[in-house]
This record gives sequence, C-alpha cells and structure tokens, in this order.
Amino acid sequence: MADLAELARKTVDMVMKLGPSDCDVFASDSRFVTAEIEKGSMKQSSAANDPGVGIRVFVRGCSGYSFCTGFNPATVRQVARAAVAQARAGTEDPDFKGLPKREAIPRMDGLYDPKIAKLQPDDIVEAAIQLADIAGNDKRVTSVNASAAVGIGEAVLANSNGILASQKMTGFELSAEAVARSDESMFSGVDGGWSRRFEPEMSAGVGKNALEHAIMGLKSAKMETGDFPVILDPLAAGFVLGMAVGGGVNAESIQRKRSYLTDQLGKTIGSELFSVTDDPTLRWATGSYSFDGEGVAAKRRKIVDRGVLKSFMYDSYTAGKEGRKSTGNSSRGGSVWSYRRPPSISPSNLVIASGDSSVEEMIRETREGVYLRLTYDYPNLVTGEFSGLMMESYRIAKGELGPSIRQATVGMHLIDMYKNVDMVGKSPRFVFGVKTPALRVSKAKIGGSR
Repeated sequence: MADLAELARKTVDMVMKLGPSDCDVFASDSRFVTAEIEKGSMKQSSAANDPGVGIRVFVRGCSGYSFCTGFNPATVRQVARAAVAQARAGTEDPDFKGLPKREAIPRMDGLYDPKIAKLQPDDIVEAAIQLADIAGNDKRVTSVNASAAVGIGEAVLANSNGILASQKMTGFELSAEAVARSDESMFSGVDGGWSRRFEPEMSAGVGKNALEHAIMGLKSAKMETGDFPVILDPLAAGFVLGMAVGGGVNAESIQRKRSYLTDQLGKTIGSELFSVTDDPTLRWATGSYSFDGEGVAAKRRKIVDRGVLKSFMYDSYTAGKEGRKSTGNSSRGGSVWSYRRPPSISPSNLVIASGDSSVEEMIRETREGVYLRLTYDYPNLVTGEFSGLMMESYRIAKGELGPSIRQATVGMHLIDMYKNVDMVGKSPRFVFGVKTPALRVSKAKIGGSR
C-alpha cells in the first residue's frame, strides 16, 4: 500500500520546483461497494477501488487543477506540469492571498469504522436484500427499490505552507422505496439512512418507514389553495435547509451578490426558535472531519443564533478577499473525499437546534394545515423563493393527521419560512447532511388541486 503522506510531501516539493507561488496536493485511496435492488430484483452490485492524486497550484493568484488515478510517479509529474500550465495561462488574480498555514489538527473520533473496512461485497448485497424485505413486508406493496452502499478511504493533504495532515473516513448509506397499491390508488413511500459507521439496525428503521408511508399514502384527498401552517418532517426540513442555509451562506455567492442572504449578516432572518450550527465534529455524521479540504482544523460555528445571522462559510480564497480567516468549510466531496475535483465551499453537518415539542403536539396544535414529509425541489438561492411539489404530504384537520395530498405545491420565501417557525420538535434526525427535528412554519402558500 502506498505511503500517502510521503507521496504528498514529495509531490509538493516537486511541484514547487516548477515555479508556482503556492500549491496543495491531495492524495487518497478509497474503496466503494454498492448494491441496488430495483422492482424487487437485484439490479447491480459493484466494488471499485479509486486511488489517485489531485494537484492545485497558483501562479499570480490564478489557479490550475489536475488529477490522475493511481500513484505512478511519471503520471503525477505530468499532472503537476498540466496544473502549472493551466495556472500560467490564466489571468492574474490579486484577491488570492495564499493557502492556509499549518495549525494543530484535533484528534477526532467517529470518522472511521473498522467494521466497514472489513465488509465484503456479499455483506452489502445482503444488507440491500434485508432492507428490501422489510420495505416490502405487506401484500399491498407491489414493488420495492432498495440500495446499500459503503465507502472507505484514507486521505492526505499537503501544501506549500507546511501542512501535512491525514484522516481515515468511512460512510454507510441506505435508501428504500416501497410502492403500494389498493384498488385504483397507488403511493410511494421512501426513506434513507446515513452514517459513518455500520449500523445494521438502520435497515429496520429505513425499511419500516418506507413501508408505513407507502400504506399511509393510499388514502388521499385534495387540498384547496390558501395559506396554511406547515409542519416539516425532518426528511423535508433536512432536504430544504441543507441547500437553503448551506448554500445561502456560501461566501463565494455572497461576494458575487448571488445569495438571498447578501447584506443580511447580523440581521434577524428567523424567529428566536430558529438556530443553526455548522458542526464538523459531530460523531459518526457523514460530513464530519478533523480538517477541511484545505487543511484548516475542524471547528463548530454558529450560523444562525436565535434568528440572527451570525456567520458565512469561507474557504481560504473567499476569506482572503475580506482579510479574514477561513471558517474551515472547504470540502472535497461526500463522506469519503475524492481527488477528482478541486475543493469548494460546503457545510459540514448543519445542526438545527431542537425545541421541546413532539410531532404529536405540533399536529394537535394545528387545526388546519399540512404535514410535509418530502419534497425534491430546491429553493432559488438568488431570490430566496421556494416553490416545490409536495411529493409526500398529509392534510391536518382539527388537529389530526389525515389522508395524503395529491398534486399540490408549497411556496414561501426562505426568510419568511425561518421567521415563521413557531414550534420546534425535540427529536432530531440526521438526513441529507442535516441534523434536524421537525419544524412548524405558521404560514405557507399551498397550491391545491381544487
């Protein structure tokens, strides 16, 4: 097995002899195993190793990036020359102030699970089959899709300022979809699970949720158009807020004035019940790391505190433009990092502060409204407008959860959504890179089907 630290260190020395002012080298050796079941039958199973090196250089502030698979010295030299040539061909950028300097990297637990490293392809196939069996355990379910995936990787980062850091990472992901039919009605229930450790019990929860919601959705009703309270299930809240907050506070978008949160720093953008933290130190969460994609040590940071916007997310370049330090939000991919693309700004794990309400209490306190479990539509991060099809939602009438709603949409401005949060759940769940409880928004526009 290659000594990635020695490879990265020597590559930095070699690259700097080619004349750039700054460089960083990212070397990783990863393995991925997946299994997919489609309509009850095994669709595919795959296992792949992905070793490689990515080199980023700067000449007169202009960057160049190139990568190669494998660790062949001649190929690495060729990639280095290509990155330098790209940077030399670019336009001078005075906003580049340099790469991060070496600092102490904290020891982090909960990034690597040795049990995942020992899993074989047959184990992942068995996990997918078990998940499909659970999701399909009802005669009304006519079709099941399920998948299981793991990733294992070692990553090393070195730069021309003396940074040399390494970390091992693992990831485990499950997803299930159950399609139920009854008479002329059909409904699809979905769920997923994400972690850095192997959690066999996750299959029971994901499969059961997919099955139960497929059955729940068979009974349906139409919804009139109007303004109603909306309870966001953690699944819906995580999907929307991951992009709405994580993308909205991206310093690159802020500096280009392409975010709805431009000029909002220090201002009230939400209710006092709405607080958000970016936390790369969260144990076993898929976005956690001991250092970010540029070697900056992991630190928790308040993004929104009781409704007040406190911070944007910076990498070294955007931080340099404003004469500040990086917030450690440079990312190189998902739960297992990749050399195949340069780093970019991204949240680690967003954590929405929990409250003291149960979902049952939220429903009881909602005389007429909507329970939104899932949407796959993203907000417009420039305008802040969100309008999405409610893929899975339920009508609330007289404080009770009723039938599913078909062919209806939900819409609101994101800042209105944050300000209208009036109840917060006490049972968070980690979904789509966000640890969030259920949230009730006091008013949103529902585009009904009648």
